[in-house]
Amino acid sequence: MVFRGMKIAVACCMALTLAVLTSCAYSTKHALPPHMKTIAIPVFKNKTFVTDYNRQVEVDVTEAARNAFIQNGELTVVGRETADLILEGEITKVERNVLRSDRFGEAAEVRYLIKARISVYDVKEAKYLIQNELVSNTEKKVENGVYNIRRGENENLGKNNATDELGKVIAHAITERWPSGK
Repeated sequence: MVFRGMKIAVACCMALTLAVLTSCAYSTKHALPPHMKTIAIPVFKNKTFVTDYNRQVEVDVTEAARNAFIQNGELTVVGRETADLILEGEITKVERNVLRSDRFGEAAEVRYLIKARISVYDVKEAKYLIQNELVSNTEKKVENGVYNIRRGENENLGKNNATDELGKVIAHAITERWPSGK
């Protein structure tokens, strides 16, 4: 009889522990309203022709943004016709900043910096939720896009790292830092 009572007490304690643990679980879902499940990402515009035209950077950043959304799974990337949100973007600047020079005065370490403006349009509400927000690949990691020429790294490595990080920054700006109260 006592043994049976202990079993019931242990079972109750386990159930209570399980209930407490599941109620304290943190959610990893985004802050987007529930009707927003899909996003269209047309090719970004390239506005770098004013100072230093960078070929294909708009296509690379667009692909990086699409990949970031696919990887984080928060929003499904679809065509413009069926999307809940439309991400519009334009590359405004591409810079190559020399961080360190060698003893001969030549660039030894360079940072590839990409800046873009993004806007997010809510198709259902017919309004912009985010408009002309400036983002760059160095928002989260200042060292992003850095390549060391003396180690045999080239500009393509810096550009690839910069575009991948910018895609992640764009996805983060839309899913994590969602404007509240609008």
